[in-house]
Amino acid sequence: MRLLTLFLSFLLSLNSFAQLKKLKGSWVSHDQEFLLIKDTTLTKNINGLSNAQLRDQYFELEILGDTLSFQQRYTSSRTNFKQLHIDRYDFKISKLTDSNLIIRPVSKFSKQFFPGKSELVFRRQEFTVDSTWKFEKITFHTTTCMGNCRIYHLQIDSTKAFKLRAPLPSNSIPLRRSIVSQDRFTGSVSDSLYDKLIFALKTSNLRTLKMNEVLCCDAPELTIIVHFNGQRRYFKTMFPPLLADNLVRTLYSICENQKGMLTDEKFDFEY
Repeated sequence: MRLLTLFLSFLLSLNSFAQLKKLKGSWVSHDQEFLLIKDTTLTKNINGLSNAQLRDQYFELEILGDTLSFQQRYTSSRTNFKQLHIDRYDFKISKLTDSNLIIRPVSKFSKQFFPGKSELVFRRQEFTVDSTWKFEKITFHTTTCMGNCRIYHLQIDSTKAFKLRAPLPSNSIPLRRSIVSQDRFTGSVSDSLYDKLIFALKTSNLRTLKMNEVLCCDAPELTIIVHFNGQRRYFKTMFPPLLADNLVRTLYSICENQKGMLTDEKFDFEY
């Protein structure tokens, strides 16, 4: 009997692993709801949910059969920090393929997070490429904060040419310049970074993308201006949605890693 129990447990663990492999990734709905699945070890708050009201939240995640259990785990002064409390945002999987995921909120917290939604239909983000989308230009600005937030001003056009104002690395700043000195660089974005940027743009639902416009706290203020298909989208936010996380990370990566030539050219960035 003990051997049978161990065997069944082994089969269940294999099934959970197979499900996790299929579920891992970023999922987006037509209403910009978002599901981010990275880890199920119950040790990392790196799995995310985002609703149509632009509320983002990170969780630990446990897969229980056909149920995704996003969990907030915490202690409280009410129990002298001795009792572990678990708020479960549970979703029953109705359908799962390589490109599509349908889930149903089945717990109090999941129903509150997605109000009025009895079913959520997601598509894997990499399958949401807008094939009609034609890139023209992007401008990216960041501000400082109370911590270590570097200031960048970046412009990239469809020829891969970039203009960048960024702090010089501290070990390369001549003595005549201060530690906060910013310099101007020009060059061409590498093929790999440019392709990554275009893919991020094409999978961010730019035609309908919404961003939280609250500017309230100690965080860098981000400005993203995108020109495409003769259109212009302007975003200013401190809290970009999970849907745009890949785009923001890619823009930061270009600012921090792209090599360019120092120039005395005066840049006229769009703001």
